[in-house]
Amino acid sequence: MSGIKSRLVGKSRISLVTAGAAIIFCGGIATTAMSEPVPIVGTSTNSQHTYLTFSSHHETTATAKAYMQAIDPGATKVNFVDWLVNAGFISQASEWKPTGQQVYTNVPGDYGYGKVNAFAHMIILNAADLGFIRNQYIRCKPDCKTKGAKVYTYLENYGSTQFDSNGVKQQNNAAAVSIALERRDGAPPTGRIADVAFEWAPASNGSSPTTNFGQLYAYVVQPRLTNIQCPAPTAPTGTPVLDVNGNPVVDELYTWPDNGGTDQAFWDCKFNTRSLTTQPTEFLNPRPDQLVYSNDDFAPELDALGTKPMPGVCFICHGGDVPSNIQNTLFWPNSGKVTDFRFLPADGINAVFGADDTAAPLVTGATGANMTRAGQETELKKYNQAVAITQGATPPKNAFFAADGTIAGGNWTVPKARDDQGVTRPSHGLEVIFGWYAGFPGDLSMSFPSQQDSFTPAGWPQTGPANVLYHKVVVPSCRSCHMNRELSLDFGTLNQFDNNKGNVEQLVFQPQCDSNMNKVTGNKIVMPLARVTWNRFWTGIDQTTNIQFAPPGLPADDPNSQPFLLKQHFGYTATSYCAKQH
Repeated sequence: MSGIKSRLVGKSRISLVTAGAAIIFCGGIATTAMSEPVPIVGTSTNSQHTYLTFSSHHETTATAKAYMQAIDPGATKVNFVDWLVNAGFISQASEWKPTGQQVYTNVPGDYGYGKVNAFAHMIILNAADLGFIRNQYIRCKPDCKTKGAKVYTYLENYGSTQFDSNGVKQQNNAAAVSIALERRDGAPPTGRIADVAFEWAPASNGSSPTTNFGQLYAYVVQPRLTNIQCPAPTAPTGTPVLDVNGNPVVDELYTWPDNGGTDQAFWDCKFNTRSLTTQPTEFLNPRPDQLVYSNDDFAPELDALGTKPMPGVCFICHGGDVPSNIQNTLFWPNSGKVTDFRFLPADGINAVFGADDTAAPLVTGATGANMTRAGQETELKKYNQAVAITQGATPPKNAFFAADGTIAGGNWTVPKARDDQGVTRPSHGLEVIFGWYAGFPGDLSMSFPSQQDSFTPAGWPQTGPANVLYHKVVVPSCRSCHMNRELSLDFGTLNQFDNNKGNVEQLVFQPQCDSNMNKVTGNKIVMPLARVTWNRFWTGIDQTTNIQFAPPGLPADDPNSQPFLLKQHFGYTATSYCAKQH
C-alpha cells in the first residue's frame, strides 16, 4: 500500500528548489507586527496536486473505473436513485424527488413520494475543510442497534452561497444552510453539486456476506441540457430538458452524464478548455490532468483546482489508501476493501448550522424547521452513533431505542489497539465520539444528550498550553482527517502528535518559508491538506461564526493565531523557523 507514510518523513526538509514560475507573495520574512499572510503553495502551471492528494497521483480514469467495477461489479448503482433504493432510503425509484423540499421520516417502513427514510438527518455547512453545505442522511439494516448492522449514508453537497425568496445572497451563514434544505435546487452553482454515498456493507459480489467494509460512490448532479453554448471559459449554458410535468430532468450518475452525446460540449467548456498558464493569482480552475469525457467515471472537483479521481480524493479524510501498483494492475484487491476507511463523525464545533425559520420559512412555500445546532443535537448524536459502528464500536447488548430515537441501554464495546508509542487505546475518532457523549473513558453509554465540545482525549493534557493547542489548532485544522488515519498518525495523544514534529516542520512551516523566499514549486503536499482548511489555519477563525477572517487575518504573534500556537509548541517564535533558512 502507498499512503501518507510514504510522503511524510521524520525530519525537516532543508534543501529548497527554486521555481521560475513562482509568485512573490511577500518580499521577506514576516515580522510579529504584521498579519500572517496565507502562503502561496501553487504555481500557475502546477497547483492541482497541492491539496487533497498524497496517493491519488497514482489514479487515473482507468483506476477509478476499476474501483467502481470492484465495488459495483454489475453496474447496478450507476444511477443514484438505484443506490438509494438498495440502501433503503426510498422503496422504489418513483419516490425520489430530485429537486424541492423533501420529508425526512425515521418510522420503519414509512415510504412515499418525496420522503427519505433514515435513522438520522442533519444539514450543516462543513466550515472546516471543504466549505460545502451538506445535507446528510444515515440509516442501518436491519437497524442501528443490531450487532453487525449494515450502515448507509449519503450527503448532498451545495455551494456555500444560496439565495432567499427575494433573491438576496446568503453566504456562509445559517440562512444559506436552511435555504439549501428548503429549495434543493438541482442545478449548480447554487443547487446540488454532487452526491456522495457510503456503504458499510459486504462485497457486492457475495464473496464474504458477513464482512462489512467501507465503500464509496460519488454522483455528479447535472440538469440535462440541449443547445449547449460556451460564452466564456468554464461558464457553459444550455436549454433544460423538461419531463412530462414540465420539471427539469436531472442526471445523478457516478459517470459524467452523456445525454445522448450532447453533454460533451458542456464538459469541454467547463473543464477541458481551461488554460494552465493564464490563471489569476489564486490559480483557480486549472484544466484537469486527464480531460473530462462523458461516460467516464466522475472525478470530483473539491477545491477549484482541477478534478481528482475517485476514490483517493475521499480517502484523504476518510482513511484508507490506494494500492501502490494500481496504475499498472488496475486491480483493487478484496472487492475494493480498503483498510482503515471510515465514515466521518459529525463535529458540531467545526460546522455552521441552519436557522430556526419555523414561523417564517426563508423559502416561499417551504416548511420551516429548526435547523440550529440546538435543533439538530439529537440528530447529530444519532448520526454519530451510526458512524461509531463503522469505526468498530458495538452497541450495548441490551440496546434499545430511547424516546428521542437514540440508541440506549448501557455501555458500548469500543476496540483498542497498541499505537507506535506503546499506548493501548481506542482510535482518536472513537475516543472523540464517545467522549462527546459521556464521561469517557469510564462511561461508554453515550448518555449525554448533546455533544460536549470541550472534551479532551485522555492522552492530551486536560489543562495548560498543550490543551489549548489541542482545541485551537488540532480540533479545527487537523482532527477531522487525522483521527481517521492509522494510530501512528491519528494524533490521539500529545506524545504521538509530538512524534510528528518533523512532518509538521516540513509540511506546515516550510511552505511558508518557501513562499516568503519565492521558492514555490507547486508539487509539494502541505498540511492542512484541504484548501479551505489551509486558508483558515493561516488567517484565523471567527469564534462566533466559525468562518475564517478575511486575509491577511490575525497578527503573526496573536495568541489565537494557529501558526503561532503551533510554532510556539515546537519551540519557535512567529518568525524564527523561517529565519534559520537564510
